[in-house]
Amino acid sequence: MRYPNLRRILTAALLLTAPLWAAERTGILLKDTPEIKKTQDAVMKMLNAGNKKHMGNVSRKGGMPRVMMVSCADSRIPLEKVFSVPAGEIFTFRAFGNVVDKAILGGLEYGARTLDCRVLVVLGHTGCTAVKEAIGEHDHPKASEHLWRSLNRKDLVERLQPAVAAIRHEEMTEEQRHEAVVRQNVYNVMRTIREQSVPLWDLEQGDILKIVGGVYHLDSGKVEWLKQ
Repeated sequence: MRYPNLRRILTAALLLTAPLWAAERTGILLKDTPEIKKTQDAVMKMLNAGNKKHMGNVSRKGGMPRVMMVSCADSRIPLEKVFSVPAGEIFTFRAFGNVVDKAILGGLEYGARTLDCRVLVVLGHTGCTAVKEAIGEHDHPKASEHLWRSLNRKDLVERLQPAVAAIRHEEMTEEQRHEAVVRQNVYNVMRTIREQSVPLWDLEQGDILKIVGGVYHLDSGKVEWLKQ
C-alpha cells in the first residue's frame, strides 16, 4: 500500500492555513491588503523624496557628540529639534518607554568611554503610551492579555511595572498618576544604568559623566529637569 508523501501533505497544509494564521495573529484582515500596500508605497515615496532633499544639505564634518540621551521612541519627540542642536550633538538611544537593556547599556558605555560624551540624559515624556499600557496591566491584568501574544511586549510592560507599583495613587487623578509614573520610571532607568553598568557608575563617581533625568511635556514642548 502506497502512502501519500508526508512532506507534500504538510506543505499543502501550511499553504492553506498560513494566511488565516497570519490574519489571526496580527489582527489584520486579508481584504485590507490593497490599502496597506498603498500606505506602504506612499511611505516609501515620502522617504525617498525626503532623502533626496537631505542629500543636498549633508554636512561632511565628523560629529563628536557631547551628550547621550535615552528617550522614548515616540515620534513626537525629535531630540535635535527639542533642544535646537545640529545633527551630531546627541548620541541617541530610543526605546518605547525609554527603558534600557544590555544592548543600550553597551552603547552608552561606548558613548561615554570612546566618544567622550560627558552628559547622559534619561528623558521620559507626558502622555507616554508605554506607561499607559503598564498602568492598565497593573490594574486589570486579564484585560490586556491580547498583548501577551508577543513575549517582547510582555517584557517591555514588565520593565515598567516597578514604576507603576511605586506610586500610591489613591488620591490622584488619572493624569496625575500617569505623570507620576513617568517621573518614577525615569528615576528607575537612571538607577538601572548605575546598577548594571560599572563603567558608567565609575565615570559618574569620578565626575567625568553627569547623569540627569527629565520629562518632556508634549503640550508645551518644555523639558522639566528632575531633582536628583
